[in-house]
Amino acid sequence: MKRFTLTLLTVLLAFSFVYAGGLVHNTNQSTAWTRMLARDASVDIDAVFYNPAGLTKLKDGFHISISNQSVFQKKPIYSTYPYLNSGEYEGTVSAPLFPSVYMAYKTGRWAFSLGFNPIGGGGSATFDKGLPSIETPIAGAAAGFAPYGVTGYSADIFFEGSSVYWGLQGGISFAISDAVSIYAGARYVIATNTYTGHVKDVSFQTEAGTIRADAFMIGLADQASAGATQAIYVGDQMEPLIEFGAGGYTIGQTVQAGLITPAQGALMAGGLIQFGYPPDVVNAMTLDEVQSTYFTTAGALEQQAAELTVGAGLMGDQEADVKQTGSGITPIVGLNLAFFEDKLNIGVKYEFKTKMDLTNETAPGKGFRNGFDPETGEYTEMFPDGAITNADIPAFLSVGIRYQIIDNVNIQVGYHTYFDSKAGWAKTEDGTELIDHNYTELAAGVEWNITNKFLLSGGYLTTITGVNNYYQSDLNNSFSTTTFGFGGAYAFNDTFKLQFGGYYTMYIQQTVPQVGSESSMIYSETYDKETWAISIGLDIAIHSKKK
Repeated sequence: MKRFTLTLLTVLLAFSFVYAGGLVHNTNQSTAWTRMLARDASVDIDAVFYNPAGLTKLKDGFHISISNQSVFQKKPIYSTYPYLNSGEYEGTVSAPLFPSVYMAYKTGRWAFSLGFNPIGGGGSATFDKGLPSIETPIAGAAAGFAPYGVTGYSADIFFEGSSVYWGLQGGISFAISDAVSIYAGARYVIATNTYTGHVKDVSFQTEAGTIRADAFMIGLADQASAGATQAIYVGDQMEPLIEFGAGGYTIGQTVQAGLITPAQGALMAGGLIQFGYPPDVVNAMTLDEVQSTYFTTAGALEQQAAELTVGAGLMGDQEADVKQTGSGITPIVGLNLAFFEDKLNIGVKYEFKTKMDLTNETAPGKGFRNGFDPETGEYTEMFPDGAITNADIPAFLSVGIRYQIIDNVNIQVGYHTYFDSKAGWAKTEDGTELIDHNYTELAAGVEWNITNKFLLSGGYLTTITGVNNYYQSDLNNSFSTTTFGFGGAYAFNDTFKLQFGGYYTMYIQQTVPQVGSESSMIYSETYDKETWAISIGLDIAIHSKKK
């Protein structure tokens, strides 16, 4: 029998629900962004996030922006693993509340700002039939037990995860001159991930009917233990013959010498044949070799029984109830350059790397068993209570250009790069690189003020991921994408402006080769996504006055 192993989940990082941005960042942080997709040179209130140095271009007074996005995502997964009942899975991600709040007070050359938004995550994902990484080991186990009468399997699998990284940002902007402004600030990030789910009622189909997988495996373990006991007994019974000096005889020669009866010889040989040894090999063995083979077989059967018992524990009903929390600080600097009476505006922002660890808070017995510690005799868990996972947020650079083509039309372009390869989790424990190059984005958008009160805008954004196949999994994957946005704004008066917009993101699906528990088995998993969102927001300017 082949050695039985089972891994229920493989988690590289926190379950990710990134909608727009790098592997960790969200950059869909205002309604104005959803309708334009390029805001890196913004001189409006959402510059608190996108171009904080550009806040000095606001009119003097208080400025407030409140917006919310409702974001929805489908995450289909297709596996060609041959033993699965069905290789199709679909996760649904829902974030009906994805708020952004910005405040700024501009006076003279100074601007003081605050921002609050989900800088990472911001939703929950549900897989009603689990994930390939959960079901594949069960399917493989059922196939492995085919020689013992197993013809199929069934299981009740469910997985749900949520993730949100709340960011509270504050900073100061200063206009060195009409052309040059600078910014310094920081963001405090509070991260919370949760995982809930279960694997229940794992059963094998056999000719005798359906039986729970753990009971089936315990039955095989009992058989293996009984076989080990029998092998040790026979080996012990041979000891007087060997002490007598018959160790060099074959079983047939021992019968001919009258030391044992033909029936005893048949039983002695039949035991090894029952254990799978060919008759001609058994008949050629000396008694020394027969005894040694019985003891070796007994040891193998005892090991097999232990592994089956451990495997039965992993196949039993279990649940996950895990919460991960952590926090970190992101220093931020910015630069804004304005030329040609502010018709041309250039915004630059750099966010430094955020060092952050996530600590597990796991309910007793609900960390998902994934193995066995032979030294302590205890099951190990995928999410042990108190375990710490590195979750550094990579550094981020954005550069944007805004140009006023004519009085009522402006265009913006933006470039982003995320320094993912420098994050603490960019390699596996054995040193394998997960990222070949940094994640980058290019965006372009246009605004058309149809009237003094009403404008329309549209935008295009393309991304190029930098991860390799070692990063991609059913829990964490990254794709190159294309996004289209559209929307507008309506100014009721000088104080209130309504923002509205939405976007749709298409992903370039990835097919990643996989290696089964048997290294000779090669199959593949295909990951895809589809995201859409709508947004509405309100900008408020209080006590504004001309410069």
